[in-house]
Amino acid sequence: MGKGNKWVRSASYTSAGKIEFTETNNKRTMKLITILLFNVIVVLSLSRAALHAADAAPQKPNIVFFLADDLRPDCLGVLGHPMVKTPNVDKLVANGFIFRNAYVLGSNSGAVCLPSRTMIMTGRSYFRKESTTPILAHTIRSGGYASIRSGKFGNSPKGMEDQFDVHVDGGADGKVNADNIIHEQAGKKPLFLYMAGNEPHDPQHATEEFYKKYKAADIPLPVNFLPFHPFDNGEMTVRDEVTLAWPRTKENLSGKLARYYASTSYWDEQCGRVIAALKEAGQFDNTIFVVAGDNGLSLGEHGLLGKQNLYEFGGMHVPLIFAGRGIPKGETKSFAYLYDVYPTMCELVGILVPPGLDAKSLVPVITGKQAKVRDHLFTAYRHLQRSIRDERWKLIRYPQVNVTQLFDIRNDPHEMKNLAAEPEFAAKVTELLALMQKTQLEYGDDCALTVPKPKPSEWTPPH
Repeated sequence: MGKGNKWVRSASYTSAGKIEFTETNNKRTMKLITILLFNVIVVLSLSRAALHAADAAPQKPNIVFFLADDLRPDCLGVLGHPMVKTPNVDKLVANGFIFRNAYVLGSNSGAVCLPSRTMIMTGRSYFRKESTTPILAHTIRSGGYASIRSGKFGNSPKGMEDQFDVHVDGGADGKVNADNIIHEQAGKKPLFLYMAGNEPHDPQHATEEFYKKYKAADIPLPVNFLPFHPFDNGEMTVRDEVTLAWPRTKENLSGKLARYYASTSYWDEQCGRVIAALKEAGQFDNTIFVVAGDNGLSLGEHGLLGKQNLYEFGGMHVPLIFAGRGIPKGETKSFAYLYDVYPTMCELVGILVPPGLDAKSLVPVITGKQAKVRDHLFTAYRHLQRSIRDERWKLIRYPQVNVTQLFDIRNDPHEMKNLAAEPEFAAKVTELLALMQKTQLEYGDDCALTVPKPKPSEWTPPH
């Protein structure tokens, strides 16, 4: 460097790769260096801000799907049930979004859970002989999720169950051990936990601690209780219906209800373990929860005990609640199918919804952008029963015995007065039968609503 610090020598590479020294004025050089340093500082500051923003940006939310077996549409404390105790789920969904009119589309089997869970995984009507859509677990995994299946096995086709990354056997008593997986996986990838346990399906498993919570003598009968169903609905002696003798009585039915409530509380306890594990792993606030039943269940209503019927408190009406990250508090009476969980789940976490689904995303209803996604609701059971309903009226058709029921659901929610034979409602029956036939075509249902030689509808229960 020259005297007085007026000159500096700088080095650079020539095109030949040799180092070449040059001398420049010091003031000019210092000015350039100052500008360069300023630019570097700005770039570093912006980079640091970008990194902080990336750290602060929320990760994709986890998804936890609590799917109970045979859970009735009202059988959670948060849904207003006066007796059942479900404190963990109640607290979880207290600020969630409730679908009061959620249903399974139907079943071609007495084991309603199998087509129900299959439809959840495919987003397609069970009337479609082949599904061309990717399985839900595959779709969620393709969005960057680690998928875990826990609980009861055999309620879905094995090929669908195999789409999950990890299987956690719930064990014979339905005890779920997914909480260990949560601790191991949390933070590595967003989690999709499909927790489909045994409870409260009969024999209504629980521990003695939970059985003691409910005394049969304290449990009232349903308002539409009957000792037996008044006509043959086609499934009068299916497995579920023979779990108690006829006629149904307060003594034997109350005992079954007590066990059912105990098992529901036991299921709630297992959900609580998963919730606690998410909190311990720091993932609770970054989780979307879905709470539902795979199908409903009659417990004395109309003299029935199973899910092989289409009454409101029967086989197809289920609870459905979304809660957690980004889900507003609210509820709706708009119609939903359980398999709508598939596209809804995808949209909530930013995964592209596959084409070809029969299911519809419920996000527009949850966010308040739409009041409903359907104008009416269709359900089916084997070739024996079909129903259609709108916001007020519901028609059930039993083609094998030539029986039709019409109920004013708005004024008769427990379906206690059949209006089908009254002349003033003949036009409504005709209207709803036409709507039912039209809807059958939409879902691929070819069941005839009238048969050439109907069976007698009279039925006497066996001793």
